[in-house]
Amino acid sequence: MGKRILAVFLIIFMLCNYIFIFSSRPDRGSAYGEVSIETEISTTGDLFQPGYQDWLTEWQAQSAFATGNIVLTPGEDESCLNFSWYSDSIGKPAVQLSTDPAFSSSRIFDGLAVSIARSNGVTVYRSANHVTVSHYLKPDTTYYYRYTSDFNAANVVWSEPFSFYNHNTDSISAILVGDPQIGASGNIETDAYNWNQTLQQAVQTVPDASLLLSAGDQVNYKTDTDAEGIRESEYAGFLYPEQLRRIPVAAAIGNHETKGSDYQYHFNNPNSTDNYGSTPSGCDYYFSRGNSLFIVLNSNSRKMSAHRKLMKKAVAAHPDARWRIVIMHHDIYGSGTMHSNRSSANLRTVFAPLMDEYGIDVVFSGHDHSYACSYSMLDGTAICYPGSTLTDPVGTTYFSLGTSSGSKMYELASPKQYYVAERSNNPLPTFSVLSIKGNTLSVKIYDQNGNSYADDVTIKKTKLKTNPLDAVKKAGTRKKKNYTKSSYNKLKSALTAFDTLFHITKRDKGAEKIGKYFRTSKDPLSYYGYAAGTAEALPDGFSTLLDKSRLQCTAITPTAFAKVYSKVTSTRKRLVKTSLNVKKGRKFLKSGAVLTLKKGKKIRLKITAAPSRYKVSCISGAKKYVTINKKGVIHAKRKPKVTFKFKKNTVPVIIRFQNRVIKLRVSVR
Repeated sequence: MGKRILAVFLIIFMLCNYIFIFSSRPDRGSAYGEVSIETEISTTGDLFQPGYQDWLTEWQAQSAFATGNIVLTPGEDESCLNFSWYSDSIGKPAVQLSTDPAFSSSRIFDGLAVSIARSNGVTVYRSANHVTVSHYLKPDTTYYYRYTSDFNAANVVWSEPFSFYNHNTDSISAILVGDPQIGASGNIETDAYNWNQTLQQAVQTVPDASLLLSAGDQVNYKTDTDAEGIRESEYAGFLYPEQLRRIPVAAAIGNHETKGSDYQYHFNNPNSTDNYGSTPSGCDYYFSRGNSLFIVLNSNSRKMSAHRKLMKKAVAAHPDARWRIVIMHHDIYGSGTMHSNRSSANLRTVFAPLMDEYGIDVVFSGHDHSYACSYSMLDGTAICYPGSTLTDPVGTTYFSLGTSSGSKMYELASPKQYYVAERSNNPLPTFSVLSIKGNTLSVKIYDQNGNSYADDVTIKKTKLKTNPLDAVKKAGTRKKKNYTKSSYNKLKSALTAFDTLFHITKRDKGAEKIGKYFRTSKDPLSYYGYAAGTAEALPDGFSTLLDKSRLQCTAITPTAFAKVYSKVTSTRKRLVKTSLNVKKGRKFLKSGAVLTLKKGKKIRLKITAAPSRYKVSCISGAKKYVTINKKGVIHAKRKPKVTFKFKKNTVPVIIRFQNRVIKLRVSVR
């Protein structure tokens, strides 16, 4: 009897848990929003989901070989495309491209094979194959392709044919996903199923998608070694969806991938030969599409100098790109309880200044398995634009994309951070859609069922984006002596008002230490990004930016920002330059010059100053020995005593004009 009661109790508990998870779905009448979660949950463990059992039969037939599936990755621009896949033997890889499904006319591109020894527990792979198609593809064209791992064989064996459509880049539609993290739930099969379902819905929602952007943690297993082939089994789940055979995927490196080397074998990324921002898994890269520049950073590397080099190179290669977009794993302005106030906050010190420096419009990241959209962030200050349409926003908007498989979801941080405009951890797999056309960029967020998961965000540009802090900092370098008192004091007052509102971050010595000592014994952070030896954020006082974003929590309105910023720029433009020249004969005299006169003699200096509406004042430091009148006539009246207080028994003569001062010394003999 007791066992029956226990069984009934367990069934009721499971049903309640099931109802909790699915009652929060928007299609059940509940709006998206914040959900209470005990630490973390998975939404992929239900073996009774519609269609799962049928899909499982297909998966079981393919899973042993799915790790070797070919995947498309972006080329350096829209005329290029990269391919990569595993094979169980090493040879000369090649891809055959044609606009004809019968391949009656085609072109063959060969590539490089890297010897590997990778296993998913069933199949052992010996080669990672990479093929690059450079400056060949035409827009608005369907291409058919097939591939071989041994093009030099006597009888070449080609794969089955696949196809992709090379879109016109006048407009761009991209699918955004965060943390598929296949295997995180403890069940690779159900994670793979949900990942596959998400991509199917995403393609139905945006059938013209030309890119798939993944913010990292494609797989879950993160140890250095993998004797049982778990990681490659998870890659089988990630690479299973057929959409990866026809839509190029630009994937960031997650913290769960950074220790292993398999990421760099599975993906063939463009513009990565410099190896900037590298860890054992791979490095930074970039590519362009139409008027947009995409920069993918390996945020597991804390070498700010290396990331800066990559970003500088990318921006220099595409100076006319209207939109600058960054994809990386760590959500430095996210809102999940697991990372946002600890490891991700620590990494804010490294990456946030780079986004400001290079005028990045939006950053897409993952890591916290919950959705968040920041206000427009500039130097740790939140500029709180009202509504969901931003016109010429100052700063960068950060998106934390949530999880696209639902393999793991976290509680949201409490209290909600000052920089968060909207957030949601409603326990459903999600995807987003990035749309770019001309001067408009929009992001729409959906759950796995195709329902809205959060508010749409639209950014419009009517002018070239610049970093306003550059102008403010430049104004702050203006030297007082070069300008009239009135105009300079107005600028000084405007700069003080700006700093009172905004609090510009001064030199961040903590961030410099993080970059300098990355992965050395002096590294202030652990592998995972926590303060070394802890699971916490860096202490107060370590980083000026971190202190600002945790202690000051500055959030301002765009109107307030515009007011103090325009005051700085207008007073800087209205600075009135001055000049002051003093000549003895034809010789210009500078401060410190010594004039020698005989007792009783006079000399007239030629003093010119501009603007002429201001007066020049001439002052003697000891009139009983030396005088100077307003016309610049110096009279040496008598020789100072030996004990005279001034330097080397010389009398100072001071000529002032506004903030300019020329100090001369007169020796009487």
